[in-house]
Amino acid sequence: MNNSYVGFEKAKAPVEIIPVDAHTVSRVRNLNSVLFPVRYSAGFYKRLVQPGQFAQVALYQGVCVGTIACRTQPLGFAESMVDGAPQTEMYMMTLGVLAPYRRLGIGKMLLANAVRAAQQDPLARRIVLHVKIDNDDALRFYHRHGFATVRLVENYYKNIEPPHAYLLECRLR
Repeated sequence: MNNSYVGFEKAKAPVEIIPVDAHTVSRVRNLNSVLFPVRYSAGFYKRLVQPGQFAQVALYQGVCVGTIACRTQPLGFAESMVDGAPQTEMYMMTLGVLAPYRRLGIGKMLLANAVRAAQQDPLARRIVLHVKIDNDDALRFYHRHGFATVRLVENYYKNIEPPHAYLLECRLR
């Protein structure tokens, strides 16, 4: 599957969205250190470049300004089998865009690519993610794009205040 996409939605210059690979993973690491309060391990970045992973980076005029990383995982045990086939979900580990480049449609493009990838997996039933309870901008963004709040997860984050998160989902089928 070709994961690259060039979008012109709202942006004044073309936004190039490409798969994370050995050449871009260090840029993603730097971007994540600015965007997120969570520090990701070396293993996290090593897995991003492995086949079968969904990880993309957005380049605006050649500058790395946004990223998304998702993994496929089994649904909860009670939900995991439908008609004898194991069901899965896409878990969105990260989605972020640098503040000066927000409101240009870049996050929307990254999210749309992830949704399309999940929809192409016949076993995927939903996309899920955790959002810090005080991240109002992210909550509005996801709600605007079809995600619903499922529940509060207390003490989800370690060494981050507040430690609580909401679990959000977007049902695919």
